[in-house]
Amino acid sequence: MTGQPLLAVHDLVVDLGQRRTATRAVDRVSLTVAAGETVGLVGESGSGKSTIARAILGLTPVTGGRIAIDGVDVTHAGRRQRRALSRDVQLVFQDPFSSLNPARRIGDSLVEPLLNRRGVDPVRRRTLVAEALGRVGLPAEAVHRYPGQFSGGQRQRIALARALVGTPRLLVTDEPVSALDLSVRAQIINLLADLQAELGFGHLFIAHDLAVVRHLSHRMVVLHQGRVVESGDAEEVYRRPVHPYTRALLAAVPVPDPGRARAALAAFARQPPQAGPVPGRCSIS
Repeated sequence: MTGQPLLAVHDLVVDLGQRRTATRAVDRVSLTVAAGETVGLVGESGSGKSTIARAILGLTPVTGGRIAIDGVDVTHAGRRQRRALSRDVQLVFQDPFSSLNPARRIGDSLVEPLLNRRGVDPVRRRTLVAEALGRVGLPAEAVHRYPGQFSGGQRQRIALARALVGTPRLLVTDEPVSALDLSVRAQIINLLADLQAELGFGHLFIAHDLAVVRHLSHRMVVLHQGRVVESGDAEEVYRRPVHPYTRALLAAVPVPDPGRARAALAAFARQPPQAGPVPGRCSIS
C-alpha cells in the first residue's frame, strides 16, 4: 500500500479535564491507515483508544499534533468542514443497543446520512438504503421495523449499514463486537472483512483482544497509557511480540490449555492504568 495515507495521525496529544488538573489521555501517538487497509488499535480499557477515535472524528478537542484525512489537515476543523468530512469518515460505536434511536424506524436512521447529499433524490435514497441492508445480510423490509425488534448482532449489522450507506472512504469501529455474544462476533468480523474487500474503505479497528485484531487487521498498533508501545505487521506482532505489555495482552487471550505459564503476565495486563501525567519514559521498561 503506497502513496499518501487516507488517515495520518502525527504526534497526537489529548488532555482531558481542566487545564490545571488535566489528565494526558493520549501522548504523542502517530499512526496511518491506507485505503483498503485495516489497522488494529489495541489496548486495555482506559488506554486511550476511544479518545483517539473521538479526536479523529472531531468529537474531542486536540491538545497537540496533527490529524489529516487524505492530506487535508482536520485537526481543528470547524463545524462546516467536519460536516463535509462526515461523508468520507464514519464511526461505528461499541454498543448496538444505544447507537440506534429506539423511537425511529430503521429506514429513517439509515436515510439520514443521505439527506444533505446533492443529486440524491428520494427514490435514489431508498435504493441506497436497500443496497446497504443487503450488504449486511438484512432484507429491505427491515426499514419498516424498530431497533427493539432486532437482536444485538442484527443491530450491529444495521449500524454498519448506516455507516456505509454513503460509501465513506474511512471507517472507524470502536470495539464493534465486544458487546455481542461470542457466537455472533465471528459473523460481524467476517462481515467487516467482506465489506472492505467489496468497497475498499480504510478501516481503523479498535479492540482489546489481540486475537480478533490479528484476524482482521493488516497492521497492529498497541497502546498503553496513551502511548504507542509497539506497532507492525499484525501477524508478526501477534507471533513475536517485543514489548512486555504486548506479551501481557497476548497472555490474556484465552487458550485451550489454561495451565500455560502466562498467569503473571495476564494478571499484569488486567491491571487498570493509573490516571495522571504520563511519565517521561515507558512505565514498563
